[in-house]
Amino acid sequence: MKLHTPISAKLFGISCPQKDASVIIIPVPWEVTVSSRSGTSLGPESILKASYELDIIRHEYKKAEEMGVAILPIPHDWKTLSDTLRHHTVGYIHAMESGFEKSSLKKDIVKKIDHYAFQLKEDVKAKAMTHLQKEKMVGVLGGDNSVSLGLMEALANMHDDFGILQIDAHAGLRKAYRGFTYSHASIMHNALQLTQVTKLVQVGLRSYSEEEAKRITTEKGRIVPFLDRDLKQKIFNGTSWKEICDGIMATLPDKVYISFDIDGLDAKLCPSTGTPVPGGLQVDEVCYLFEQVVSAGKKIIGFDLCEVAPGENMDWDAQVGSLVLYKLAMMMGASQGKIQL
Repeated sequence: MKLHTPISAKLFGISCPQKDASVIIIPVPWEVTVSSRSGTSLGPESILKASYELDIIRHEYKKAEEMGVAILPIPHDWKTLSDTLRHHTVGYIHAMESGFEKSSLKKDIVKKIDHYAFQLKEDVKAKAMTHLQKEKMVGVLGGDNSVSLGLMEALANMHDDFGILQIDAHAGLRKAYRGFTYSHASIMHNALQLTQVTKLVQVGLRSYSEEEAKRITTEKGRIVPFLDRDLKQKIFNGTSWKEICDGIMATLPDKVYISFDIDGLDAKLCPSTGTPVPGGLQVDEVCYLFEQVVSAGKKIIGFDLCEVAPGENMDWDAQVGSLVLYKLAMMMGASQGKIQL
């Protein structure tokens, strides 16, 4: 599917030039290494379109206008390259998952994909640095989970230390999954290579490998998992969501980056995402969690929203995604004193 977003696109229907915006959203239509269904490269386009239909309470809309939110033009060249490279990786990933080893093919494909994925990372990083140095707040809109590393690296240049609050069904801790250095399944492994990341707090996990479970243990407290099954057991036994959120807040440092994979939500809210998993959080729960980050006095220094893929009607997944994106932008602004809750 081709993209048709105009350069002057208004996120949430808000007309705000980049120079006047407090929040800059970087769209990254990339999904080369996804191991299941494709479609997340259309996430930025579909969310942008859905954001025009987002019903925003009037006083909140005024706050968003006051703060100013702008999205950069969707880079069609990266989308085209992603589609081209995806044709190479689909067969290779399928062969690997079926137990076939094709060493020569593996070497050529991995080398090519890693080359372009590195260029993408550097492009996102450069865009982020440009706006961070202008004292803008920056978020990334994917695409698959791998696209956020450039923003994380840019923030590591700006901050001595920060934590990551990851909402996700998957741990993202695999090392060079299927041989790809910048795999969507390796995003948190790569993030932890940054010494500035002092804590990784994972909320909603319910699908992870033995390798990843060992990694969580060997990090000795640097990674704090809140498994979906444990959260549900606490709720079933009478623990309130506020008490659970208070426990999550206690593990976070003062500066927080929020990484949000849409499959952290209940699968009925994101049925078209690449790897939906039964269970998960509700939208109201994650919005309350974001609010508690602000109420706890944490500073949200950046965020990403990834893995949204449009369904047959290109609306339900995108509508959910646009609401989450709006809430992330608002809470980041509130945490930095741009607006009052």
